[in-house]
Amino acid sequence: MDRREAIVRRGERRRGFVPYWLRVMGDVDVDFLEAYERIYELTAVRRGKLPPKFREMIVIAAVSIGGYGPGIKDHIRRAFRLGASKEEIVEVLQSAYFHTGALTLVHGMIALIDVLKEMEEEKKTKKARPRARRRRS
Repeated sequence: MDRREAIVRRGERRRGFVPYWLRVMGDVDVDFLEAYERIYELTAVRRGKLPPKFREMIVIAAVSIGGYGPGIKDHIRRAFRLGASKEEIVEVLQSAYFHTGALTLVHGMIALIDVLKEMEEEKKTKKARPRARRRRS
C-alpha cells in the first residue's frame, strides 16, 4: 500500500467516510493530504471536552453554511452513528440558521431528509431479505 492510500484509509477509519476530493488531492499533493488529515484529527475527531456527537453536529452546521450537499450528508450519517437524533440535528440547523441565514437551514434540512430516506430504504431492504432457515440436525 502506498503512502497516499495509507493516509486515505486511516482517515476513513477515523471519520467513517472519505470525501472523494481527498483522493484526488492525494494524487496531486500527498504532503497536503497528510497535513489536512492531521489538522482534521486535531480538530474534528480528537478526544476533548466535547463529546464526539456534539463535535459532529457543529460540523454539520458549519458544512451546511456552505451548502455542499454530499458533505452535509456524510456528516449527518456520522452524527447518527455517534448517537445523534434527527431532533438534535434539526435543532442544530435551527440554531445555525439564526446566525448564518436561511440557506444554512435549507441545505441542512434537505440533506437530513435525504439521509432519513436512505435509512428508511435500508430498513425496507433488510426486512425484504429472506432469512436463511437453520437446519436442525
